[in-house]
Amino acid sequence: MLFFKNLPRLSLLLLALTYFNFGWRLATTQSPLWVWVLSVILTFLMAEALAAPWSIIRTFSVRWLKSDYRTFFTVMSGAFFLVIFLSWLHISAYGLALFVSAAMARLDLQTGPFRPWQDFLILFVVATLGLSLGWGLYFIF
Repeated sequence: MLFFKNLPRLSLLLLALTYFNFGWRLATTQSPLWVWVLSVILTFLMAEALAAPWSIIRTFSVRWLKSDYRTFFTVMSGAFFLVIFLSWLHISAYGLALFVSAAMARLDLQTGPFRPWQDFLILFVVATLGLSLGWGLYFIF
């Protein structure tokens, strides 16, 4: 019972609502199955990226950026994806809202007594439940 008492309810509710909205939107547009699978995979990866210890990410990025060619490739790829992001802002806004709500929930979870793997599980489960609830309630109503 102590586990549920320490959960940040407001930020997790916001996370569930943003994923609910995203699931509803995907159901409204009658997205194919591969879009749903990709959404769940991206939810998994976002939860993993937010719950991963920063030392692992820092070690990987420092090792990756040691070469000038890799740094150039990274900067060019980042610029390309920024252009895509700004060109499709109406689509990118959903991804940005999903990321911001997940980051806020992660920050609230970080202040609690949870371990990083528990943070990952909580983020992934709440986001997936919100996504599936949005899909399910669209077909009910």
